[in-house]
Formats: sequence, structure tokens, C-alpha cells
Amino acid sequence: MNFDRLQSFFSSSPSAKLMRSPHAAHIVYFLFRQFKDSGNITLPHSRLLKQLTDYLEVVHGTVLDVLEDRPESYLTAWSSGDTRWLRRYLASTHSEAVYELTPHTEHVLKFLGEALDRGIGFVGTESRLRRIIETLSDIVVRGSGDPTRRLDHLRAERERINQEIGAIESGAAVSTYTSTAIRERFADAVSDLASLQGDFRAVEDCFKDITRDVQKRQAEPDGSRGEILGYALAAEDGLKLQDQGVSFDEFVRLILSPSKQDQLERIFSQLDEIEVLVDQVEGMRRIHGMIGSLSDEAEKVLRTTRRLSSTLRRLLDSRAKSSRLRLATVLREIRAVAVRLAESRPEASVGVEVLTELDLLNIWERPFWTAPTRFDAPELSDHEPDDDDRLAAFRHLAGLQRLDWETMRENVTSMLREASRISLPELIEAHPPAAGAVEVLGYVQIAHDDGHHIDNRVTETIRLGPLEADGAEPDPDDAELFDVPHVVFLSRELRSLDRGLALGGPG
Repeated sequence: MNFDRLQSFFSSSPSAKLMRSPHAAHIVYFLFRQFKDSGNITLPHSRLLKQLTDYLEVVHGTVLDVLEDRPESYLTAWSSGDTRWLRRYLASTHSEAVYELTPHTEHVLKFLGEALDRGIGFVGTESRLRRIIETLSDIVVRGSGDPTRRLDHLRAERERINQEIGAIESGAAVSTYTSTAIRERFADAVSDLASLQGDFRAVEDCFKDITRDVQKRQAEPDGSRGEILGYALAAEDGLKLQDQGVSFDEFVRLILSPSKQDQLERIFSQLDEIEVLVDQVEGMRRIHGMIGSLSDEAEKVLRTTRRLSSTLRRLLDSRAKSSRLRLATVLREIRAVAVRLAESRPEASVGVEVLTELDLLNIWERPFWTAPTRFDAPELSDHEPDDDDRLAAFRHLAGLQRLDWETMRENVTSMLREASRISLPELIEAHPPAAGAVEVLGYVQIAHDDGHHIDNRVTETIRLGPLEADGAEPDPDDAELFDVPHVVFLSRELRSLDRGLALGGPG
């Protein structure tokens, strides 16, 4: 621990300023309730302003000399200058500014949570010492390439497992953790979950720093595109090797693994059966919401990586640099005109319209050249349909059915509420198509339009039973078989992660 770093931290760090604030208890409590306790990663300005207004009204009902300024002033102060306890920015999903916690505030909440939240974060000396010993032993065994050491470890584990199995089969009592040990290990798991969420925020900040550096280098007149691209790719590769990047990569693998999700669901249900943990309400709530909260954190990181990818694509477009230079020239001219008019404003209103949209084309999106399709000119002949032909055509037209796209999408949505992924055969079995094969094709079209998973390299067979006609019972022998692509409908979180990985996310 270096004295100069300590002095710099206490004099300039937003975390230290938050801890030293005379209203630190109220500020920390309010931010914790709005973001951590409620599970929100971001909040729009209007909602956070209303929550702060309501909170201050309650506080001023008992204490008058606390946070006496207007709520709008506090939101501005907390997200600007040297404070930076909140990050305020514009998001495409909202028509107003949104707020999120900064890493400085995350550090304060984590520190205070470990220090004060004894209900689920008490100091478990026994469990932590045991975990330290097990971790160090695991490093010794799996950090060495010595086959003899690994075999000795595996044989010892096998002997221990065989002895425990034999004791249980002979009628001996099953040894379990004490109540204290269970609570200690559960508290460690909840604490590790909070640390994992902080890792994702650190990964997001690293990608933001890379994106800002790339944009700054683009603005420099002597910077070459090759050097900037090399820097960005090297920085991204370096980030993936850091602890935060590795943690994020492993989480993406877990969230996309159906077997891991099933395993976690089984663990959650079994935790509910342990009587010792009945009073751990807050910890249980965090554990049960683990997948959802971490998925939201991961989606924010993936949005940041997509912005980096977008920046690199603009960098590779030779027209982007000239467009930026032209835009900079226009902005300088606007600034010069504004300075000249500052002293004597014109009576008529002055408006400026700046076109900032840049039409970018990716060369890989262009299809390969193919010869134009040749059509043989058919020989036309006059045909006069008779009454039977007309009647058959009208019957065929009357038999056509419109696809109820809204109901079909609702079928997909309702099943995804129960499971994170469902296959097309499972959907067809749960909701037999009323329009036959046409409705099956409709579900394939929905999967394509809504960004679900379609693998044209794999086909699967769907069996459709016969439809009832004129009240008659259908004949099972009339069932039809159809070969369709492999289609899997994914939940919103999995689709977001899938798109993020396809656009260059970590891992």
C-alpha cells in the first residue's frame, strides 16, 4: 500500500468523496434501493427524479437540514464534475436521459455491504479458511503438469469417496454441515455474486475506454487506419485475457448452456428445501434472480462491444475520415457565425440543420455475381374454363385460410415464459397448427423475422395429423410428414446475447 496512492485516493477519488459526504448515509441508501435492491441496472431520468422527490419528502418529514436542495440539482451534481457517482447518458431505448451506477459507487456499495450487511454477509472464519485450503490444494494439484502428483490426488479422492459410499450403505448416518457452516457458505456465494456483477461493470468500462481511445486517434490528422485498428484489436485481445474478460467469457458460455441452466434451476429448488436458509430472505432473492440480473449486465457489455465494432467499421470506411473532416469544418463555421452574432442577436429565429447520417456499406454484404435467370417463353393459347373448372377454383380459394400472426407469436411468447428455449416440434405439439403445413412455414418465418435460431444445415421431420373436414373424424393414416430446418425459439435474453456474440462480443 503506497502512501502517495492513498493520498491521491482520499483527495480525488469519487468513492472517497461519497464516503466523506455529510449526507453519505442518505445518498448510499437511496442509490442502493433504486439500483441494487430493486435489481435495476439503468433508470430513466423521470423515474429516478420522482423516486428521489418522494424519498426527500419522507426524509424532510423527520429531518429538515438534510439534502435541502432541489432533487434535479442533486441528480445533476451526482453525475457531473468530480463527483461521478452516477453516469448519465442517452440510450436508444429511451426518449430521455438514463442513469446507471459508476464503478466508484459500486466499490462503495460493495465495501459497505461486506462491512454492514451481517444478515447475509457475516464473517465466516471456518468456511473461508476451508475454502482457502481447498483452493490452494487445487492450485498445487491442477497447476502442475506432474502426472504422479495428479494420480496420487485422484487415488486419494477415490479412496475417500469409496469410504463414504461404504459407510452410508452400511447404515451410518450421513454427515452434514453444521447450521453455521451452511450459512457461512451461503453468505460467501452471495458475496461472490456481487463481485461477479462488479466484474461485468469493469469489463464494460474497459471497452468504453478502448472505444474512446479509438475515436480520439481517429480525430488525429497523422493517425493511420492500420495503426488505430491494430491498437483496438490488441487492446480487445488483452482485455479478454484479463480476469474480468475471462469471467465474462465463462458467464456467456454458462448462460447459453441448457445443461448449466437446468443444473442451476435444480440447485435453486434444492436450496429452498434447506431449513437453515429459511431466514435468508434477501440472499435467496438475490440467488433466484442471479441469471436474470447477470444477463442484463452481460447485455450492457455486449452493447458496448457493438459500439466498438461500429467504430471500427467506420474506421475501415475510407469515406468516413473525409466525412468527419467536412463535419468538423461545418461545425467550426457554425461556431464562428455564432460568435459574431452573440453580441447582436437577430430578431428572426435562426435555425441550423446538419446532416450527420452516413450511409455505410459492408463489402461482405454484397452477393456474388450470378448469371441472370433465363426463362423459356411459353406458347400461349386461349383457354376457356368450363363450369367444373370454375367451381374447383372457387372451392380451392374458399379453402384457403389466413394465418393469425398475432396468435402465433403469442403462442411462442407464452411458451418462452416457461422455458428459455423451445424447439419447433415442441411448439407444434403444444399448439397444433389449424392451417396445416402453411402455419408451420409461418412459424419458420416468425423465427427468421424475430431473430430466433435457424440452422439450415440440419433438418427435422414434423408430423402433422389430418384436419377435420365437414365434421368427420380425421383418419390417422392420412398424417403427413414434412422436413423443415432446425428451428429453436429463444428468450429475449438469449437472443440478445446471441446477437452480441455474432457482432464481435467477447469469446
